[in-house]
Amino acid sequence: MIPQEILSAYDIGPVKSVKPISVGLIHQTYQVRAAKETFVFQRLHPILASDASGKDFFVVTAFLNDQGFPAPKCVRSKKRKVLTKDSNGCKWRVQTFLSGKTFTTLRDAKKAREAGMMFGRFHKTLAYLKYDFESKKILHETEKIFASFVSTMKKNWTNPLLDDVAEDVAFLANEMHKVLWPASLPLRAIHGDPKISNLLFDANGKACGIVDLDTCNRRPLLVETGDMFRSWCGHEEDDPKNMFRLDIFKAGWSGYAKASEGFISTRERKLVPLSIATITLELASRFLTDYFTDSYFGWDPKRYPSRRAHNLARARGQLALYRDVWKKMEKMKKIVA
Repeated sequence: MIPQEILSAYDIGPVKSVKPISVGLIHQTYQVRAAKETFVFQRLHPILASDASGKDFFVVTAFLNDQGFPAPKCVRSKKRKVLTKDSNGCKWRVQTFLSGKTFTTLRDAKKAREAGMMFGRFHKTLAYLKYDFESKKILHETEKIFASFVSTMKKNWTNPLLDDVAEDVAFLANEMHKVLWPASLPLRAIHGDPKISNLLFDANGKACGIVDLDTCNRRPLLVETGDMFRSWCGHEEDDPKNMFRLDIFKAGWSGYAKASEGFISTRERKLVPLSIATITLELASRFLTDYFTDSYFGWDPKRYPSRRAHNLARARGQLALYRDVWKKMEKMKKIVA
């Protein structure tokens, strides 16, 4: 629960109720109903608890709210601090609560189009933000991730674990050169974690907000489009028969293209299909790396006997999705054209 010292650090008035929110995977999150307003209190995971990340979060949420974009707003403490440390050394952050329903999977074209429109609007709005992000937590550095994969494979060349995954390793190593995009692409302000559960929908199925804004930074736009459509259009990440759903992609892209008109360049648009293959293979390499290191990703003990087994299933699920993406690449190119 939330320590009283943290509740008292914010000028929110008498607290009526505190309820855990279980959708997020990184932070420990609570909905706090006060006398006049509802807030979200988060005990931050150490990887996103730096003062730099806190400042970025404050600036982005303030800017979006000033622009009338539906996003939560950072609430500073009575001491005007973004982050507050409790007696155990944990850091907390508070933001306003946005009502809406969240989904963990995207199954219909209507919601896909809504999601695409909301992210297109989000990117177009953030294009006017004049701010140098301070956080050094950079997501999807594909070349570094592939290099880490290669290094891990070399270290484990005589490991008996390699016997079961030799074909997967060889396939991934042979594909890496196909998916690297040009280094000269412009840097854009992006969300960083565009999974569908970070969107809010109203009772009519309309997208009504974006949350989890603590991974925003400047990266090539293809990082975002690749992760968006990979996560929206695939099935379960550990499905050995994972497939790419063109109907969801077509709907999501139509919404995104409409909302981002005048923002996304012709060059970026043409590379969107490739970006999906890139991020899918990148994620497969991360899962396969953790199959050997057995140290990073969480795992589901109810479904798998070990972290290693779960990561192998995830890696193969993403490789299956990657193969299907390439089968449908020409159709995807026609859609974005």
